[in-house]
Order: sequence, then C-alpha cells, then structure tokens
Amino acid sequence: MALAVKPKAPAITPEEMERRRKMVRSAFRSNAIEGLRPNRACQPVFDAFIAGEIELAEMMPRVKAILGIR
Repeated sequence: MALAVKPKAPAITPEEMERRRKMVRSAFRSNAIEGLRPNRACQPVFDAFIAGEIELAEMMPRVKAILGIR
C-alpha cells in the first residue's frame, strides 16, 4: 500500500520570504564591501532562513558551526 505524502507548505507568507531574501542579499552586499565572500557550505542555512524553516537567531550559530568558529 502506497502512502500519499502531502507537500510541506511554507511556514511563512511569500511577502515574508521576499523580505528575508532581501535581508540576506543586503548582508552579502555589506560583507562584499568588507572584502568577504559567502561560503557555499553556508548556503543551505540562508535558504532555510528565507524559506521560514529557521529564524534569524538560529542562523549565526549554524553558520559558525559550519565554519568551525566558536
């Protein structure tokens, strides 16, 4: 017997997703001005934030863990 899997609905509105996307883009630009480039290994964290899967407070601990920063 096959089970139907219901697709997961986004936890946030499309408007909130766009607001978060702009926040991440702005942070990337700010870092670029300082000569920093985003690490591709951290992209899933940014994507999870934009999708509403995690909150802003959860981003830095996850990024630091990926980069091995305390």
